[in-house]
Amino acid sequence: MSLTKGSSRRDLSKDSNQNQNHNHNDSPPKSTTIVKYEKSSCLFCNEWFDAQTFTEHLIHCGQVLEECPNGCQAFIPRIRMRSHQKECPRINLQNQNANNRMSVSMDRLDRQSDQRLLVIEQDVGTIRSVLNEEIRQRLHLITDVGNIRKQNQVVEDWTRDTEKALEELRNQMDEETNRRAFAIEQNQLDVQYCCDITQSLKEQVQSRLDEAQKLINQLSADVTFHQNQLNDNILKLEELIFENERLNREKFFQIEEFLQQINEDIKTKLGNSDYVTSKQATLDYEVKNVKNIVCETEERCDKLDRALHQTMQNLSDLEAQMAMQQRIASVQNIRGHLIWRIKDYSKKLEESKQYDTILHSTMFSNKAFSYALRLDIFLNGKGTWKGRNVIACLNVLSGEYDPLLAWPCRLQAEIIIRDQNSNLAEAEDYIKTVNVRKKSDDFIQSNQYFHIPHRVITSRNYIRNDSLFIEVRVLK
Repeated sequence: MSLTKGSSRRDLSKDSNQNQNHNHNDSPPKSTTIVKYEKSSCLFCNEWFDAQTFTEHLIHCGQVLEECPNGCQAFIPRIRMRSHQKECPRINLQNQNANNRMSVSMDRLDRQSDQRLLVIEQDVGTIRSVLNEEIRQRLHLITDVGNIRKQNQVVEDWTRDTEKALEELRNQMDEETNRRAFAIEQNQLDVQYCCDITQSLKEQVQSRLDEAQKLINQLSADVTFHQNQLNDNILKLEELIFENERLNREKFFQIEEFLQQINEDIKTKLGNSDYVTSKQATLDYEVKNVKNIVCETEERCDKLDRALHQTMQNLSDLEAQMAMQQRIASVQNIRGHLIWRIKDYSKKLEESKQYDTILHSTMFSNKAFSYALRLDIFLNGKGTWKGRNVIACLNVLSGEYDPLLAWPCRLQAEIIIRDQNSNLAEAEDYIKTVNVRKKSDDFIQSNQYFHIPHRVITSRNYIRNDSLFIEVRVLK
């Protein structure tokens, strides 16, 4: 009898599982989102619990239905399980079977009753299975409803946050619109102010250009006057040199005649040794005088040559000054970057050794409407550095826009001797960093020199085709 009950119960549960699996296979797969509620209701005791304690409550809830362990196929609440076990019909049935073994007639009645009871229990088990399935379905439905409620709550929160963010964005857009309107108005005022300043600067520049043009004209007149004076002085010097040469030739002719007379006298009067000695002394004295005259003449010619070269240098400086004034009016290089090619390096080095000449670069500026700069170089050095080094200095000149600039002037620049190696990957430039300072626009600057040894200039490929490249980069 017990085997029949157990097999019937297993068949029912198997059919139920097959029905469930069939239902699940027929329905399309769907994704569910598990949302934990703050509170949930127990389906067995109808009490409310937090989401954290709800699972633990289901494990210990006294109203949960459990199947009787004696095999009577009854589902009893946990809290009544002990009392049911005392009154379980399965136990009573076993007791009756033990008593019915004593009588054959009672056994037949018990079998019939057991068969009827088995049918009833099977029906009750089927009903309980259906009820359990209904309970599980209700649990799923309640869970889905809770998930939907939670999703609705999340959507409402998101909608509320979105509306709040949109409101903040609207406020920020209004503020940004007001700010931009104010900025546009301010920019218009600034543009108008800049236009006024530009107009005034143009007027000032025009007036200064007129003054510079007048100064250039004056300098041109001065240069013309000095050039005329220089030409007159050159003519006088040439006449003086020609006169000195004529006098020297006449003296040489006189000396030759005198020597011829002395030779004749020596030939005629060889017997008189005293006379020969006196004539020899006189001759030595005259020769010494002639040598002194020749040395004086050479010194005077040398001085005249130096004076002529100095005059030519002054003329060149005047022309350079006039050109500088013209360049001040319109400086082309305003990027703070200069590359200067010194041609005929050997010739200019020899001129520097003889006459202490100085080379001037073209003018440039560190930026537009800023300081006027120029690089000056002594190829043979200067002072204690003479003969061994190249002496140079970066000068801040008086410019057209000095009243508008910040003083004192402090600049830093790199002086670069370019390596003219045909293979650029092997080229190594010589770099020297210098600082330039000037207190004010009307302050007479004391030149700040720096030196580059001749052995560095003659090394590697710094000099090629008798040309030297010097690069200047103004850093700040």
